[in-house]
Amino acid sequence: MSLTNLYKLHIEEIVRRHTRAMSFHGFDRVVIYSGAPKLPFLDDNHYTFKVNPHFKHWVPLLEHAQCAVDFRVGEKPRLIYFQPEDYWHKPPADPEGYWTESFEIVLTTSFDDVVTALAGNTDRCALIGEDASCLPELPRSQLNPSALINELHYHRAVKTEYEAECLRRANRRSAKGHLAAEAAFIAGKTELEIHHAYLAGAGVLEAELPYGNIVAVNAHSSVLHYHGADREAMSPSEIHSLVIDAGADYLGYASDITRSYAFRSGEYQDLLNALDTAQQTLVAEVAVGQSFVDLHWRAHYLIACILRDFDFVMMSPKDMVSEGITSMFFPCGLGHFIGLQVHDVGGYLMAPRERPRLRDPRAPYLRNARNIEAGQALTIEPGIYFMDMLLAELSRNKHSFKVNWDRIDAFRKYGGVRVEDCLLVHGDQIENQSRDAFSALSAEVGGESLKLGSLETTD
Repeated sequence: MSLTNLYKLHIEEIVRRHTRAMSFHGFDRVVIYSGAPKLPFLDDNHYTFKVNPHFKHWVPLLEHAQCAVDFRVGEKPRLIYFQPEDYWHKPPADPEGYWTESFEIVLTTSFDDVVTALAGNTDRCALIGEDASCLPELPRSQLNPSALINELHYHRAVKTEYEAECLRRANRRSAKGHLAAEAAFIAGKTELEIHHAYLAGAGVLEAELPYGNIVAVNAHSSVLHYHGADREAMSPSEIHSLVIDAGADYLGYASDITRSYAFRSGEYQDLLNALDTAQQTLVAEVAVGQSFVDLHWRAHYLIACILRDFDFVMMSPKDMVSEGITSMFFPCGLGHFIGLQVHDVGGYLMAPRERPRLRDPRAPYLRNARNIEAGQALTIEPGIYFMDMLLAELSRNKHSFKVNWDRIDAFRKYGGVRVEDCLLVHGDQIENQSRDAFSALSAEVGGESLKLGSLETTD
């Protein structure tokens, strides 16, 4: 089915979700503001604009500041489309495409016109956005009402077919970048050159990335969110490993893929193979009705088995997990929801009209505590890291004598290893959108479909 038809079904579902939530929480109108450009302190060059995710849930406009969706229950939604007359920047093009027929579109050329177009009764109106400048008469209590937003966030975990297709295409775009980055690494390129290879392979500008690429050679991958970029070339004997965590965006939907590579065969490749097997085991165990928290602790058990098998820690896997030893090597969570945001929302909302669940202090960085449902899009990303800070803490642990410190020290130069895929849960299967993308590209080598244009659509 084309994006045109999928979008029509998508917007119908978005209208239903908002109508239910608004009616329950006492609203009959919601305004969703796309946001405004921001200036750094004492500067006149704006930060890269990031649109309100609630806005792009309705309409696939990512660079359109100071626009708004105005939805009244029972009426066709309006889109206040800001198209300024500007010779400093490229103004938005005229609205066109498959999505336009779902809205009554009001064109404006000044922000005052936006305010005028939105003026009206605000008694039962909610505004979702960074501020209420577009609706100045709105009572402050009706700006971003948490109960309404929580209900919308709860349901956002379940993707429409339109969203699922956008996520597939985002993974396909990201996989192209990863293949180019891998080739650059094997060729001995620097972190900066690998990053540029990814951008070229994915066919994107850096500003179009859903998050800053993590391109970590050697020990740099022990930093979970490493954002450096070494420029100095190394001799082949100095290059050991690469962890690259990089995604792509398609019509506002993100992919989030991590791959690790060994520069040569040997102990790091063996560790990577073991972790990749564990990751695929976890993916195979994802099932409707399963607790993601339980899957997180299952990952800790599999990581403990690797720590034992590679002679890092001389303890039973069960004891390593219960005593918190695995958290010294895997301090983060197993994965997260993904969609309009890379770390998509709703992971601790257990029901649409309940308070968020409290986090488990044993897993403070786990972003998802819900049971797995059909329609959810999520990531699975186990890792093993050799972090100086946590290893120092481990050295003071009562079990430190059970750690093979010589073996640990030999692996510090690799930094760590991580493998991450994006999944879409169906009622009867798990779709691994990341591995499917790599497989499709591998099958199409030499074909026209490998061109960037194959990722685009005329829908």
